Amino acid sequence: MRKITVKIMLAAMLALLCTPLGACASYTDGAATTGYAFVDKMAAQKYDEAFEYIYSFSSDVQTKSDFVERFENIYDALEITGVKLMSRNVEQRGEEESEYDLTYTLQMESGLLGLLTYEFETEIVAGPLGYTVVYTPALILPMLEEGDKVRVTNQYGVRGEVFSADGKLLAQNDYAQSIYIDLDQNPDIGQVKTFLSTNFDVDADRVQRRYDNAVEKGYPLEVLATFPRETLTAGEIEQISAVEGLGVDDKRLTPIRYYPMGDNAAHVVGYMGDPSEEQIAQAEEEGSTLNVSVGKSGIEYAFEETLRGTDGRMIYIEDDKAEVKEVLWEDAKADGSDVHLTLDTNLQNTAYTLLAANCAEGQSGAAVVMDYTSGDVKAMVSYPSFDNNLFNFPVEEKVWAYYSDEANQNPLFHRATQATYMPGSAFKPFSAVPAIESGILTESSSPPITVVENKWTPQMEGWHFPTINRFETPVGGDWVFEIAMKSSDNIFFAYYALQTGKDAFMDYMRKIGIGEAPDFELPVKASNLINADTEEVSLHLLAEMGYGNGQLEVSPVQMASMYTAFANGGDMVNPTIVEKISNTKDNVETVEWENARTLFKEDTIQQSTIDMEIPAMRRVFTDGTAYQANLGNIEGLYGKTGTARMGSREINWIIALNPNDGLLYLVVLDTGLDVGSAPKQAILNGLLKPENYNNALRQDTGLSSGGNSESPSDNQSNDPDPGPEPEAPQDVVPDPQPDPVQEPPEQNDPAPQEGE
Repeated sequence: MRKITVKIMLAAMLALLCTPLGACASYTDGAATTGYAFVDKMAAQKYDEAFEYIYSFSSDVQTKSDFVERFENIYDALEITGVKLMSRNVEQRGEEESEYDLTYTLQMESGLLGLLTYEFETEIVAGPLGYTVVYTPALILPMLEEGDKVRVTNQYGVRGEVFSADGKLLAQNDYAQSIYIDLDQNPDIGQVKTFLSTNFDVDADRVQRRYDNAVEKGYPLEVLATFPRETLTAGEIEQISAVEGLGVDDKRLTPIRYYPMGDNAAHVVGYMGDPSEEQIAQAEEEGSTLNVSVGKSGIEYAFEETLRGTDGRMIYIEDDKAEVKEVLWEDAKADGSDVHLTLDTNLQNTAYTLLAANCAEGQSGAAVVMDYTSGDVKAMVSYPSFDNNLFNFPVEEKVWAYYSDEANQNPLFHRATQATYMPGSAFKPFSAVPAIESGILTESSSPPITVVENKWTPQMEGWHFPTINRFETPVGGDWVFEIAMKSSDNIFFAYYALQTGKDAFMDYMRKIGIGEAPDFELPVKASNLINADTEEVSLHLLAEMGYGNGQLEVSPVQMASMYTAFANGGDMVNPTIVEKISNTKDNVETVEWENARTLFKEDTIQQSTIDMEIPAMRRVFTDGTAYQANLGNIEGLYGKTGTARMGSREINWIIALNPNDGLLYLVVLDTGLDVGSAPKQAILNGLLKPENYNNALRQDTGLSSGGNSESPSDNQSNDPDPGPEPEAPQDVVPDPQPDPVQEPPEQNDPAPQEGE
């Protein structure tokens, strides 16, 4: 340990220089008395009073304020909460009565370092008016020397990134395009303001404020405007760089979260923004502080704690060369973990493009592609969508108004998981199960009823409801299960639901999870069986449930999960979109968690029932309601279509399981009544037959001629041209943040009517 030696000449200087820096003139008593008094004040942490006993030869302490602040700042950083005097001693140095050595030991309680014991030593020198203690930095901490500084620095954990199954980045740590000003080039700020406001709609007053701030603080560079990546063209960058002092950076100045797929995966990946009050409160309960952007929707929200790195802090001694001399305490940062999704980017892009191309203005929908054995979601899209890169910046007022307007179909709303739709005839493969497994319905069963002009009035006690209708008379064979399924005959399935009876039918609905939601990494709205205000399931409601109407509502992702039962011996697989969580350090990946297959519901359909249903669902594509999709030549393909009419709206479903690739394909569209089934069938065709992709992008396409149709309007599409998407306005306002899960627009349509 270095000791300061004060020579006789220095002592003589004290006699001349003794000033109000300390209070040496006030103490004429002995060296021991002065030394012990000083140590007592130090142990009591009364640094302002201890200062009266010292004389300083240090450049970092010139005043009492300097002395007090240096002790308090360093001890506060180390969270020193108590000091205890262990020993003290004053000894004369040699035969000189003007020089003494002061040594003492203090025990300190640190919230960071625990119990510390430090030994301190310095000198006591005599002046003409008394003794003073010589201050050195070692009186704060024994290892401090002249020129040393105690530094506290934050270490920020890097946020984990989100990857697709094929290794593509879906959420990436990146940098925005920033227009900056270089003050070393002495730019003409008036010219800069005029240029940016005229050409890039940048507020001139804001430019002036940022410039003034940089000048005041001596910054060499200042960012004047930021834009999402790839916003500025090569020509605009060249134009900006031609202005003296201006430049464009996209490598280091403005960190952002970049979403390469934008609209195509926005609902799944989500976006980031300021933490909500709930998130702040939760962080405080966990003993941390949220002062950075956090996930607000999608995977960014659901895996916030996984993705978010843990910030660290280091307290260290820096020498006069600005190098780390000694680390006093360190809470190392931890980078966030990466989340790897099951998404296939090619399928995701294809599904979104097809969905967007086949939805006209005022229409919406969702598509899900899922491995029906594992539950891995390969694609999940919702339309309309939004560019999640916009939320890196203050959202323009008119842009926010557009995205949050129900008239624009709520683009922020994730329809694949949060919308529940009436399933219509897509539910018939399930509504038939209780009748089949109770022996009421067999392959050769035919309802012993009279149907007049495709209308049937049940002749049974308690029936005082309207007739049950179907679109067309089933053709292609006897009126049995297979013909009814491929023709999607409402009357057939209503009859067997009534024959099953309310109790048995409702018990089976609960068995297959109606009223619940499957487990999924993103929030899923629970399906609906009967409304809360329904006191009794009437015969009419039971009949409607037989063909997927009534009060039934199911989300697209739950419907996909339900259909996996036909490929898994009756077991419904939970959908999953996260493959694994990993952390990479020094180019070495460590897998922290890996997903495993789980079941939503077990043993929901007997294998004998599946064997009866699959051939019927196969005929849906060969010569049934999905014939127009032109997929009948895909060997083994089976599934179902569905249409539910609700006032002026129509919910159109099509679901297919393809044993050739092990994938389940689901499309649901919310359209007007005059649209028909062509759009949903075009989307499915484009997904299953890449060679037909370009043709499937055309909304007026008819993928086949003739064949059975789902409704009288199915043979042609009357979709209007959707036209270009609206341009985003430019007014800048503070960023309003939506909730992670948004409710759909309230529907005021009349009660549902019969559908296909």
